[in-house]
Amino acid sequence: MELLLSDEQRLLQESAVKFLDRIGGRKHARAWREKECGFDRQCLRQIGDLGWLGMMVPVELGGLGCGAYELALVLEQAGRALAPEPIGAATIAAATIADSENEAARNALLVPATTGESPIIPALQEAAWDVDPTSPATTVDTQAARINGSKDFVAAAAGATGFLVNARNAEGLWLCYVARDASGLEIRLARTVDGRPYGRLLFKDTPVAHVIAAPNRAPAAISRLYDLSLVALAAELLGVMGAANDLTLDYMRTRQQFGRPIGSFQALQHRAVDNYILIESTRSLLYQVCARGDALTPSLVAALKAHASGAALTVGKSAIQLHGAIGFTEEYDAGLYLKRAMWLSAQLGNESVQRGRFERMAGRDIPDD
Repeated sequence: MELLLSDEQRLLQESAVKFLDRIGGRKHARAWREKECGFDRQCLRQIGDLGWLGMMVPVELGGLGCGAYELALVLEQAGRALAPEPIGAATIAAATIADSENEAARNALLVPATTGESPIIPALQEAAWDVDPTSPATTVDTQAARINGSKDFVAAAAGATGFLVNARNAEGLWLCYVARDASGLEIRLARTVDGRPYGRLLFKDTPVAHVIAAPNRAPAAISRLYDLSLVALAAELLGVMGAANDLTLDYMRTRQQFGRPIGSFQALQHRAVDNYILIESTRSLLYQVCARGDALTPSLVAALKAHASGAALTVGKSAIQLHGAIGFTEEYDAGLYLKRAMWLSAQLGNESVQRGRFERMAGRDIPDD
């Protein structure tokens, strides 16, 4: 699929390519593997200086006033570079804060979030197969401003300064901001398959610093936060599988077997074509969904995440197989792309979970056009 980009979108895409290449691309990703924070805070501040973290914040609040389409353009390149910085999560969190009716929360959180000084990360998921953000078990006492419960699989939790947490009480659903250093918050870190840290958050009478959305607005705010997070994951998966395929094609052009490049073998050409179709179909679906702007529909977003998850795993595994033994080595980058695809495809619901969501919602929220 050839994207028809405006001049502004093309400049944004080109700036993403140049910046990610300047900081080292895959070498930068390797340098931050197995480190406690998992990403470079200084690099995230540079990303904030570029305006990416505020790209979905309205212009009147100091942002770029962009949408999901522009976010996907940047995150596709972040996926290609295996960038460890939580660009998507921090950008979506900032957009959610900007949309809050709580002026005090906007004044306190928005500028530090968009500059990268204080990255804020959504924390919506509570269990591996529990991906309905509007039915959390986590509870909030709004009179005492205390929250109890847990969240799991929170990417970049080690380097975040706060979290957007969905919780409920008898009044309904709430979206709250909880500071990392709040009393009663325990963060248990673990490693993803690609060596990056994620966190399990345990809240025990933990103070709520700000209410981002009350029951009158929280269901819509949380649903949009979740849908945008799925779009962001799909965009990054597209970049991951695209770069893995490019790496594989380069190898097939140079690797000799029986006196010929292995790319000349018809069976391997067929595999490469299958991978190309998966990549381009994901690209087409991603940008068609993003082109709807504010009219994102949960069923289409679920279909997008399901397709991207399955395609990225297929392309990643194929990359390893087409490389042969070298693809299994730690020093070679093909394995990094597969491991990254494994984590991203599982986050917030894998292919099977999202297909189930699409089946349940199909026909209810897809516009006739």
